[in-house]
Formats: sequence, C-alpha cells, structure tokens
Amino acid sequence: MDSAAAVCGPVVVAFDGSPRAEHALDWAALAAAGRGTSLVIASTTWWPAVFEPAALAVRLVPDACVDEAVAAVTEAWPALEVSGVEAGGAGEVLGCAAELDAALLVVAADAGIPVRGLVRGAAVPIAFAGGPVGGGPVVVGIDAWRIRPAKLAFAFDLANAAGQEVHILHTGTRRWRGTAARAFAGFAVAELGDWLVSYPDVAVRYEFTTAGRTSVLARRARAASLLVG
Repeated sequence: MDSAAAVCGPVVVAFDGSPRAEHALDWAALAAAGRGTSLVIASTTWWPAVFEPAALAVRLVPDACVDEAVAAVTEAWPALEVSGVEAGGAGEVLGCAAELDAALLVVAADAGIPVRGLVRGAAVPIAFAGGPVGGGPVVVGIDAWRIRPAKLAFAFDLANAAGQEVHILHTGTRRWRGTAARAFAGFAVAELGDWLVSYPDVAVRYEFTTAGRTSVLARRARAASLLVG
C-alpha cells in the first residue's frame, strides 16, 4: 500500500479569493502539512477557454489576494512552506500542477468552474473542495478495475485528519450491472483491505454507479466536502 507521504511533489491549490476557494485552501494546507510537503497557491481566474478574458471584462485575481492567502496559511501553519504563483485559466492551472509534478491539485467545486474538463485533463490527482474541513465525508472516485493508490492515500489521510468518513464512489458503464457490479464490489473490497486496517477509525461507505464518470464526479464534487477524483 502506497502512502501520500511517499509522493514528493507539492500540493497546488487554485485560488481566486472566493468563499469556496478558501475551503479549498484549508483542505490543501491540511494535505500539505499532513504529508510534510510544500503548498503552492496558484492565482486562478476562471473564464471560458474560447474567449479572451479581456473581452468578457473578467476580474482577474489581484496579486494581493494571493499574498494575503500565503500570509494567512503561513500564520496558521508556521512549519509549512507556502508560496504563490500566477496561473490563469483552467489550462494554465493544470499545466502549473503538471510542471511542478504536484502530488495533488485542489480546486474549489464552485459554479462556473469546469469540473468535467479538469477531471479529464488533470495529469495529477485532483480534489474538489465543496465545503469546509470537517463539514462532510471525503469522496474518492475509482474507475472500473483501476484503483490509484495515490488518490486513496490522500482520501484516507484527509478523512482521518478531518474526522470524517470516506465515501468510495465506484463508476462503471451500464453494461456492468448485476454479476459484473458484484464482481467490481468484490474487487474494490479486496483492494481496500489494507486501507481499512491502516485507518481503523475511518468509516467507509461504498457505492457502485453506472452513471458516466465525469458527470457523476461533477455532481458529487459540488455536494461533497471534498472529492478526490
């Protein structure tokens, strides 16, 4: 079983100063502090990729906003190395996380944020913060027969630190019903065995769904306190 602490990259959080971005910042700081790595706060302005931001009169995130976020996190987590960078839109945020070889990218699950595109385009594990730390379960999405240990590591570590349960959301296609669904459940339970032993205080709930992966993750991201996709 891999551990989140075994991953050496920083935690990157997309930050635009909104209330949900503040939740994302708190979750990101908790993740970075828990695994002893650095936190990078990336200033982010969400706009449709097909338009130039100037044409939409989009308010760009001022540098002072990120500077204040860096100062606030540094005060709350004195031992945590925190820095700020200028990113931009969704593509730039994904590129920033990939370039830094981030262990995790944390994004607010807010209206107007392209959750589906981020899920599809992320080269690193990505988490969506829909609520405050401790405000609800940590949901982790797993796909068919593929279970990524890095995602589970963050989900269990963060749920344990926040005193919340882990909700396993296992997605498959409509043809995987009945016997196939039971086979998936058996596979998931077997794969999760070591995690259940290592985190005895973390309650786990399992759900299998045949809804489309990106669409169901997008819906759950805005309802969960944190979703690791």
